[in-house]
Amino acid sequence: MDRQIRKEMLDDAELDEQELMRSLREVWQVNRYMGGNPALFAHIKRMVLLAARGGRQVNVLDVATGLADQPLMLIRWAERKGIGLTVTGVDINSRIVRLAAARTAGSGAIRIEQGDGRRLTYPDGSFDIAFSNLALHHFDGDDAAMLLRELERVSRIGWVAADLERHPAALGAARLLARFVWRSPVTRHDGPLSVQRAYTAAEAEALARRAGVDARLHRHFPFRLALVGGGR
Repeated sequence: MDRQIRKEMLDDAELDEQELMRSLREVWQVNRYMGGNPALFAHIKRMVLLAARGGRQVNVLDVATGLADQPLMLIRWAERKGIGLTVTGVDINSRIVRLAAARTAGSGAIRIEQGDGRRLTYPDGSFDIAFSNLALHHFDGDDAAMLLRELERVSRIGWVAADLERHPAALGAARLLARFVWRSPVTRHDGPLSVQRAYTAAEAEALARRAGVDARLHRHFPFRLALVGGGR
């Protein structure tokens, strides 16, 4: 199955804000109930526990944060563990930044900022851990490699880039969800296309080599990939 490069509706700057919210919430449901969050947090939580040794405060960066679903979940988990944690969520879309900032306004541990994951403005090693979830497939070639390099550059302990795996069975599942489950026309369009735009395991490893980063590829059920650098 060849990789597609057609643009997703979610990337359209003119997309209606209500449809944007609706689609992002459906993406959250997929992450929560269909394996997206476990593929990411299996690695992130291990790194946080490593960084928190001795009771030190841990700071984390989430690139392409969307509605800040992952920061909110990570903060709740850290609170249960008694870990001092702050998360900075970055997104290139100004409307998403505004929505995420409003959603997290009650949390003093989360900061939302606008920024380009390919050209982060933070100095080297600004964060203990950096991650990006479901963003890699939005980038092609050099841009994808730039994102991986930036995750490695700003993190002291480790980083994770988690995404879908392009596979015919994953595409079939996305098409079924688009037909019977998803209600947003944006998600119905973008869900299957996201699978088609995603990388295979071999392509993801090639991206890491192209970026010149030290990363190991992990495969997770169902059809999820995680490139993990540093604290594995």
